[in-house]
Amino acid sequence: MISIVTNIDDYVKAWVAKRIGINGFGPSTAIGVQKDGQLIAGAVFHDYRPKNGQIEASIASDSPRWATRSVLYSLFAYPFIQCDANRLLVTCDESNDKAMKMNKQLGFTPEGILRQMYYPNDAIIFGMLKNECKWITKKEITNGQKFT
Repeated sequence: MISIVTNIDDYVKAWVAKRIGINGFGPSTAIGVQKDGQLIAGAVFHDYRPKNGQIEASIASDSPRWATRSVLYSLFAYPFIQCDANRLLVTCDESNDKAMKMNKQLGFTPEGILRQMYYPNDAIIFGMLKNECKWITKKEITNGQKFT
C-alpha cells in the first residue's frame, strides 16, 4: 500500500538530496511517499518566496509506482493550498529523460534554461501556476482549504 509520510523532514530531505546529487537543503518542508514501510519517493519544498508567491520543489523517486492520484493531490496541495503559492518551480538536468517526461506528465511547462547548471549539461526550468494544476480542484484553491 502506498501512503504519504510527513513529520520526518530530515530523513526525506537526506533521501531526496542523495538521489539528486546535492549536499542538502536549507529551510524546507518534505513529504515522503512510502510503500510497505519503505520510502519510494519524496518531495522537498524549498526557497519559498511568499511575497511573490513562488516555491520550488525537488522530487526524487526509486519507483514509478509512487504517482497515485491521492499522492499527487497531497504533493500539490501543500504548495498551492497550504502555502498559498501561485507558482511552483522545478529544475531538471536536460539529460535526465525520465525526469523530463515526468515533469511534463505532471503538468509542468518548460520555461527556461540555466546553462551548465548540471555541468556540462543545462538545467531546464519547469513551472506550474496554481490555476494550471490538474491535481487539485479549483474549488479547493478558492476555498483556501489547508493540507493536513
